[in-house]
Amino acid sequence: MKLELPLFTMWLTLLVGLAACNRAAILPLPNPPPSPSAVKTEIKITYPSEGATVQQTESVKGTSQAIPDGHTIWVVVFIPTVGRYYPQNYPASGQPNGNWSSIAYLGVEKDAGLRFEILAVLANNNAQAAFNNYLKDARDKKSYPGLEQLPKEAVIYDRITVTRR
Repeated sequence: MKLELPLFTMWLTLLVGLAACNRAAILPLPNPPPSPSAVKTEIKITYPSEGATVQQTESVKGTSQAIPDGHTIWVVVFIPTVGRYYPQNYPASGQPNGNWSSIAYLGVEKDAGLRFEILAVLANNNAQAAFNNYLKDARDKKSYPGLEQLPKEAVIYDRITVTRR
């Protein structure tokens, strides 16, 4: 009898240990936090709002996250009736918390009542160079004809439609 009890205890301990191992094997492991490179790039316009009536010169504001190195946010105004893109004078000014802002010029004085689209665009180095070249040429000629299309490396992340006051 004395031999059976230690043998039973040994088998019971072994079975409990195996059950614990099997249970641990089927429980899901917690997901590791996403790596910084796995965070998705996001850019949103927060002001003005969709459908707003705006001034000729307006401060455009927004939020962003995970902007890749070498990329910059630009505000570009698109005039549907003209069919051209107008990159604004400078890239948006960004803050460490992801907030950004930019001054946008929406047409000329006689454009009251006209609809405009305000675009938040992510531009890599090539797209930034294209915007800067357009702006330099336009300043030199004192004429801003707009771009027929955005540079292929410029990606639109957000777009709102506003009406000029």
